Amino acid sequence: MVFKTIREKNAAPKLVLIGNFGAGNIGDELILAGFLKKISRELPKAKVTVLAGEPKLVRRFHGVDALPHIPTGVKSFFRGAWWRSLKKIRESDAVIFPGGGLFSDEESPQAVWIWGAHILLARYFWRPVFLLGQSIGPFRATWAQNFTRFCLKKTEWIGVRDLASESELKRIGVASKKIKLSRDSSFWLVNRLPKVKKTKLSGRIKILVSVRNFPRIDPRFWGQLARTLDAITDKFHARIFFAEFGGGDREAWKKIRRKAKHASSWKVLELPESAEGILKEIKKNNLVIGMRLHSLIAAQITGVPAIGLAYSRKVEAFAENIISVSGFKKEQLLKILH
Repeated sequence: MVFKTIREKNAAPKLVLIGNFGAGNIGDELILAGFLKKISRELPKAKVTVLAGEPKLVRRFHGVDALPHIPTGVKSFFRGAWWRSLKKIRESDAVIFPGGGLFSDEESPQAVWIWGAHILLARYFWRPVFLLGQSIGPFRATWAQNFTRFCLKKTEWIGVRDLASESELKRIGVASKKIKLSRDSSFWLVNRLPKVKKTKLSGRIKILVSVRNFPRIDPRFWGQLARTLDAITDKFHARIFFAEFGGGDREAWKKIRRKAKHASSWKVLELPESAEGILKEIKKNNLVIGMRLHSLIAAQITGVPAIGLAYSRKVEAFAENIISVSGFKKEQLLKILH
């Protein structure tokens, strides 16, 4: 629908894509890669510019024109060629947020302000704004909720990737006619989803683990997960590999390793700097155990069975086999593997 709307107005549109790209988060790069692939099919003549945290990383990872975000703080105002970003927005045919958990203050109270400011700036220049593949909320502060409502009411179209986000938007007062269910943009990396393989629990199975630091996680969780991975190593002769999907993940992994007896046999997997390379590495595994949402999405894209460890509502809304990190016990995960 979004692509059709844009194409009807201009077959060779100038598009500005905005998101948390170039910030060292693999999930956001998979989102951007999937969206760029979709654009290449739907709008092959489009001229794309990405506004990113680290434009150099985006240019290297995706091979696309990238510029810095518009500054929303005093320090950032004096850094980077953001005036070029402003010009790109003003001259664009559409401004698009391809996806992510942008509008929530669960992790950072600044996030809502940063992304909302970009929407308001685009609307100042009368540019249409589209959102796709979004997780909305939860909100801890009233101002964040109200500011989100104010900004999103000015958009043309809001695609959410789960029913919880749809309910959240309706709850805070965004009109239902604006809201559409749309899958995460990373799913556009493949033409069709493969059938999920059965978990192979014989022989030397390979398991990819994705964990992350997150506020308000009970410290006892790390010890329980360490004992779980030890039990899996013993019972199934498993090879355990940790993959860093975002900032702070290695610190979480260290917490687990300090409490595990088999830590010396576990390995760190360095993911490639390309979406295709990342998916190729994920596909080599027999199972993914993941806290990061896009470790689970990457597993589904490649047909690998996955177990989600839910620290946030967006993970709960996606995963089929899901265990909450709150009150986590090793028996819960081992029961799924039987």
